This record gives sequence, structure tokens and C-alpha cells, in this order.
Amino acid sequence: MANKKNLHIKSWLTPPSTELSDFLAGDNQLVICNGVNPCFQLGQLRKDLGYTALHVSVGSKQVRSLFDFRQSSSVQKVLFTLNSSDNLNTELWYWSGSDMYQITTAAWATYNGQAVNMAPFLGYCFFVGSDASGNFLPVASLTGTTFSTSTNVTSMAQGKFITRYRDRLYVANCKAGGSTYPYRVYFSSVPTAGAITWTQATDFFDVDFSEEITGMGVAFDRLVIFTEYNAYVYDQLSRLQQNWPGCVNNKSIQSSESYLFYANTDGVWCSTGGRPQCISTDINQLIRNSTKSRWSSALVDRTYTLFLGDTSANGVSYDNLSVNYDIPTGMWWWREYRGTNNTNLLLCNVKRSGNDYLYLADGNGVVHVKSKYGDTSPVYTDNSVAISAWFRTKAFDFGDPSVEKRITKILAYAIDGSNIELRFRVLDKNQEALMPFKPIGTVKEMVNIFDRQINGNFIQIEGKEYSKNKYFKFLGLSLILAQETTQD
Repeated sequence: MANKKNLHIKSWLTPPSTELSDFLAGDNQLVICNGVNPCFQLGQLRKDLGYTALHVSVGSKQVRSLFDFRQSSSVQKVLFTLNSSDNLNTELWYWSGSDMYQITTAAWATYNGQAVNMAPFLGYCFFVGSDASGNFLPVASLTGTTFSTSTNVTSMAQGKFITRYRDRLYVANCKAGGSTYPYRVYFSSVPTAGAITWTQATDFFDVDFSEEITGMGVAFDRLVIFTEYNAYVYDQLSRLQQNWPGCVNNKSIQSSESYLFYANTDGVWCSTGGRPQCISTDINQLIRNSTKSRWSSALVDRTYTLFLGDTSANGVSYDNLSVNYDIPTGMWWWREYRGTNNTNLLLCNVKRSGNDYLYLADGNGVVHVKSKYGDTSPVYTDNSVAISAWFRTKAFDFGDPSVEKRITKILAYAIDGSNIELRFRVLDKNQEALMPFKPIGTVKEMVNIFDRQINGNFIQIEGKEYSKNKYFKFLGLSLILAQETTQD
């Protein structure tokens, strides 16, 4: 009989991963980290918070754009667009901070299904957009509640993407003079007396000529223009093709401080000025198995969140999933949204009362705000629907996979355990269906002791909790080993 080698897991500091075998994963590395945040307070698993609706539905249609328009230090509107109830027109609405209001957009009548892109400049919000069939939305500007198709947009090219870089506006993947220019970027004049003009005949440049532009971002004092497989960096003097991976969805692009994030079919990429690095190697199955057209992202409190929709990894399917990258720790964790009509969420960073919040717009014409742990009254549901939390360890071999282990006791450590159901399974078959998880017990105390006889070469633990309860803080596990018997 060999010496006892009890296993004590006292932190969860190794980034969760869907990509490693059990031999490679660390003892304190999760293979499922769904609805639990390992980054807020290092070492613990904290159940994620929920969100609340800001308003009742304004049309029961899919929200197709969401934008925080800060016209000035004292005037702010959360803008969003959606089809009209008869699906004939594109409507523009805003949240004032207390109620929802519609802005009249007569020029957008007969345009529907539009993916509207917005950019702020000079106290105006500028609009471009296109539907899946390549029908371009009439350009427009907004200040206050005054919607105009002429103010600062006369002769402006229609386009799919718009952004401000330094002292100009840039519109990419365009239509001008009745012709489409998928490789072209038009730019405005430098402002004069608070206004800009557009000269289509001269103020443009082209990139690539073989792949259409799929997005734009601004970082490191440069304008970055993406195609699906390439990227170009522009500084208002020259444009250079970079040895960078491309981007497949403009809504995945986020920049803040010294970071530029974006995604393609190979994963999520981050640049700090040099060649981007793939930062999603821990969760690449989730990225690759999702539908790229459904992606949407936001950067809030040094966390990059990318909504993937339905996806899977290692035979586990997820509905309405977002993946979250914590910049300081380099950890990913993921989260299923359980509220209704969450199949195509749009994400947006909205600043209110000096703090950044994650806003989510759904398929039912509703905008929601996600709660934060520091809120006076944190929200423990997804708009009144219980939140699912699920974490799973690797299959432990206690350092020697050839030896059958006998577990006699399991201890779980938690604060506000919130009725986490602990389960185990022994891996000794070839098919996961033949290895069902069995109950260990319910976590309710700071120290929870479960007398449980478990025999096997590999032993895996998971915790599940689905409730409207206050978030739990799961601290760790101890697996007490009775004996080891060497197999012949």
C-alpha cells in the first residue's frame, strides 16, 4: 500500500480551457467554466450576475444596432435600431435614462434588415448601414432629436462601416454615384466652423482590390482597415498592408487604451501595436463552432466580451453564449444568457454615473443593462430568469494514472454556497454516455464534508447551480485518499 496523497485545491488561478487533455490540464484548471467568474477575486469562483430590462418592448423585433451616443458631457442617448412592426422600415429609438423615445426617420422608410453602424463627431451621430442583400441605407446625422439627411452628410458616400480617426470621419465598403466600392474608404474634410464636407471625386483611397472591407478600428493613433484575411494600417499619409490576420465581423472589433481586439475563424486576436497575437487558444473550439454572423462584442472594465450565440466544445453544447477575456489575468470564462429572445444579442459599453456598464439588446426590441458586483442592489437573474452556473474540473489522477484510487471523503469550501450541487464521475469507459455524473451533495456551508466512497483511476468533479439566489463564492476542494493499490 502506497502513502496517502490527498488532493487539496485551494485556488483556481490557472486559466480555464476547453482545449487540453486531462494529462495536460492543471489540477486547479477548469475544463468548463460557465456562468462563474474566476477573475473578479483571484482564487475563487464567483457566480456571475444577471441583467434587467430598461424598458418594455418597443416593437418585438430583433435589435440590429446599439450605440452609446454621448453628444456632450451632459447629453447622452443609448441609440438602437430595429425593423418596424410590419418589417417595412428601419426605426431609430433611444433611451434617455428614464424612458424610450422614437426619432422620426422618414428617409429610412422601405429600408429594413439594416445593420446600422454609427460614429460620433462634432456633437453629431453619423449613420451608415446595409442589409444582407447589399442594399445601402441612406446616410444621416443626428444631434439632439433632429435627424437629418443633409447636415454634415451632403455628398457623403453610403457605406457599411463608419468611424472617426483623428480629425476626420471615414466610411468603408461603400456605394457612391450608384456604384459599389467594396474596397474603398471615403473620408470627410477637416472640420471648419464646426462642420464637415465630403468630396467623393478626390477624398478616398482603395485597399486590396480582391477582398471587400469587413471592418475598421482605431488604435495606437492609427486607422486599421480589415478584410477577411488581411489588414491595412493608415496614418493619413500612407496605408501599409500588415502581416496580420484579417477580421470576419466588424462587431468583434474593440479598442481601448493600448489594445485592439478582433476575431476571425481562427480565434480572437489582440494587438498592442505590433503583430496581433491569438489570445483564444484556451477556448478556440467555442469560437470555431459558433456562427460568425451572430458575433457582437464590448469592452467593459478591462474585460473583452464576445457574444457567440449557440456553440459547443468537447461535445458540450451551449445556448446564447458569450466568452469573456479578463485582460489583467489573461483568463477566459464563458456564460450562457437565459433570458428570453437572446439568440442574437448585441453588446455595447455604456457609461453612466461615471461607470462603464454592459448593455445587451435582444431579439424582442428590448435593451438590458448587466449588473455589477459593486451595485447597491446587484441583480441575480437574467431579467427574472434563473442564472445557470456550471464548473467542471479535469479528471484527477493524483499524479499516477496507472493506480486505482479510493476516495473516502470530499470537502468543499464556499462562501454563500447557494445550494451548489456537487457531482462526480469515474472515467473508466470509452464513451462519455457510459460515465454519468453521480451526486456528492449540496454545498451550503463554509466547510462542507461529504463521506463518499469513490474508486477509480480518474475522478472528475463538477458543480452546478441554477437559481435566482445571491452569487456564490466557491473556494476549493479536498479529496481525501484512503489508499492506492498498484494494478498488475
